[in-house]
Amino acid sequence: MITYFILSVIGLLSIVFFSEASMFALFTILYPFLYLFDLYARHQRRKLAQPWPAKDKVILITGASGGIGRSLAHVFAKQGSNLVLCARREEYLTNVANECREYGATKVITVKCDITNENEVSNLIKATEDSFNKLDCLILNAGVSMGEPFESISDYKIIKDIMDVNYFGSTNVAYQALKLLKNNKGSRIVVVDSLLGFISAPLRTGYCGSKFALKGFFESLQLEVWEYEMFVGTVVTNINDARLGKNSKPLNMKGAMSADECANIIYKGVCRGDKEIVFTTEGKIGRLMEGVFPDAWSYLTKKFARKAIAGDDS
Repeated sequence: MITYFILSVIGLLSIVFFSEASMFALFTILYPFLYLFDLYARHQRRKLAQPWPAKDKVILITGASGGIGRSLAHVFAKQGSNLVLCARREEYLTNVANECREYGATKVITVKCDITNENEVSNLIKATEDSFNKLDCLILNAGVSMGEPFESISDYKIIKDIMDVNYFGSTNVAYQALKLLKNNKGSRIVVVDSLLGFISAPLRTGYCGSKFALKGFFESLQLEVWEYEMFVGTVVTNINDARLGKNSKPLNMKGAMSADECANIIYKGVCRGDKEIVFTTEGKIGRLMEGVFPDAWSYLTKKFARKAIAGDDS
């Protein structure tokens, strides 16, 4: 640990005193050591978080009426979990609940809930407590998107609505669920974020803003809840075939992952207690490029941005 502390100090000093070229050279030298330390830290986190068998665990999933939420419900049902499924579309929730019972869920309850409504969220947490008297895992999956240039939106309220669902709604559910989660050692909060919570893309200004906010909030929350041995993880999704709400617009879905594929990856990450669940190698490269070479990334994405704004999917 002392060695890595010294390396960190050297890195900070290089930012203050060294030229950009020297900093890059230093980064190149230190990268293997930093990577090994990252692997060590990840191993220690997983060691503390496991084993975590999903059988009989109480799992609350928002946005469970379709897409990734529905697929996640199926995955946990097959493991014999207890499920609390919530969404605004009650009729769809009933169908998902019946499917989960057929897949082997121990017990399933459904709660119609708009996560932007504090009273409805309060009812959701109360229903969970009344039915199970505990909560082992909260999966924040509900979300909406957008697909047009910022200057073209018909009403700025669209941006506010996106923030209400993606950021304020999710953080409100987490706030009200904490009292149950902190009583269970090894409990989880899993946020279905996006690669667009780390890097930017055209036509998604409101969506990117809300997802960047989620990342910052829940990374900060993880530091606050370590004392309860609670694990907060972020899912970094790529393009997938799940539709995100009324503001989403058609995307070029070539190479998109199915909701079932996404759910299986998320399930494994939840059980391991991962801090980040990044879906693909391309996603990892994109995140690294934006973090280390921001100007190069911006240059490379200009052409894509122009084509996207022009509506050219070729």
